[in-house]
Amino acid sequence: MNLPTFVAVIGRAGRGAAALLFVALAGCASTQLQASWKDPAFTGPPMRQLLVIGAFQSDLNRRVFEDAFVGALQAAQTAAVQSYPSLPESGAIPNERVQGAVRSSGADAVLVTRLMRVRRDVSVSPSYMGPGFYGTGFRGYYGAAYAVAPPDVNVYDVLTIETTLWNPRTDKPVWSGTSEVTAPSNIAEASKELAGVLITKMKADGVI
Repeated sequence: MNLPTFVAVIGRAGRGAAALLFVALAGCASTQLQASWKDPAFTGPPMRQLLVIGAFQSDLNRRVFEDAFVGALQAAQTAAVQSYPSLPESGAIPNERVQGAVRSSGADAVLVTRLMRVRRDVSVSPSYMGPGFYGTGFRGYYGAAYAVAPPDVNVYDVLTIETTLWNPRTDKPVWSGTSEVTAPSNIAEASKELAGVLITKMKADGVI
């Protein structure tokens, strides 16, 4: 599947799931790279100028994500630019518009991120009651059974996110990774943490 078609497909596929993207929950996000792939035929040099596309239905999520990812790339000494100034339309982006943005930005690679699915998990921490008779015989032992605190129940979302680095000259992917983001607290922080994990791996793999 070529890059423009890929962008169009993920624009449509994200319509339902994007409404749940980056749900605000208590606590901090935890991001893990689950799997990654590098084109074995890619021998370099590393990509130096990236056009970053967040393929999300929400314009707000897209802009915040692209800003955070571009900032992280620049901090890691990799030139990058957001796609939303040159591609402001929502949803699927026409093929020629994507190619035009690549040319106008001078990018030698396109980094596309999409939300694949959202899973809701529940963790339960059991309550605790100390042992013993509390010095009051059977009454103290029996009554204490009703003093047990209720278990701590935490409901949170786990986002599965796919990020692919495309070479527009060959119209082929160079690198791809699947990540899980657990209980994101807000869009910007979750995007920044995700960017840090992915940039570290892409640099280690020599693609950027």
